[in-house]
Amino acid sequence: MTIKAWNALLVLALLIVLSGGGYILYQNHMKTQAEMAEQQAEEARLEKEAAEKKAAEDAKLKQEFEDLLNGFLDSVYTQMREYKSARAVLGELMKPENLSSPEYIAENAVLAESTVMSLQLQADDVMRSFERANEQFKELVQRFDEEEREPVQEEWDEIMDTRVEQFTAFFTMDQDVLMAQLELMEFYDAHKDTITVDEENGHMIMETPELQEEEALLRGEIMEMKAMQKDVLQKADETQDD
Repeated sequence: MTIKAWNALLVLALLIVLSGGGYILYQNHMKTQAEMAEQQAEEARLEKEAAEKKAAEDAKLKQEFEDLLNGFLDSVYTQMREYKSARAVLGELMKPENLSSPEYIAENAVLAESTVMSLQLQADDVMRSFERANEQFKELVQRFDEEEREPVQEEWDEIMDTRVEQFTAFFTMDQDVLMAQLELMEFYDAHKDTITVDEENGHMIMETPELQEEEALLRGEIMEMKAMQKDVLQKADETQDD
C-alpha cells in the first residue's frame, strides 16, 4: 500500500469516527433539550397550580370577610328591629286610653320602668356586638397577604366607623328620650288619683292648671327630642338599604 493510499484510509477512518462522535453528541444534545423542556413544563405546571391555589385561598378569605361583614350587619339590624319593637311597648303604655284608671297608671308605671331597663340592656348589647365583630375581624385580617390586608382593613374601618357613629348617636339620644318618658310616667303615677282621661281627644287632664302646664312641658320635651332623633334613625335605615 502506498503512502497516499494509507493517508486516504486514515482520513476516511477519522471521518467515520468523527461522524459517529458527532451523532452521539447530537443525540446527547437532543436528550438534554428534551429534559430541559420537560423540566420547564413541570415548573410551569407547578407555578400554575400554585397560582390557582393562591387565587382559591384569596377568594376564600375574601368570602369569609364578606360573610363576617354581612352577617354582622344583618345581626345588628335584627337587634335594632327587636329594639324598636320593644321600644313601641313603652309608647303603648303611655297612651291615655291605657291610663284610664289609677290602677292602670300604677301598673304601667312599673312596666315602663322595667321596659326602659330592658331597652338599656339591649342597647348595650348592640354596641358590644361591634366590639365582638372587631375581634373576629382582627383574627381574619391577619390571614390576608400584606398587600391585600390594607384595603380590606380600610373597607372594614370605613363601614364600622360609620355604623358606630350612627348607633352611638341614636342610643345616646334615645337614652334621653327614655328618661323623659319615664319621668312623665312617674309624674302620672304621682298624680294618678286626680287624673282623668279624655279618651276621645287622647289627653290626660290634670287637677290644676299648674299640673296641666307641667304635664304639657314634659310631653313637649319628649316630642322635641324625638324630632331630633328622627334624622339619626332615618340615616341608619338608609345606610342599611345601601
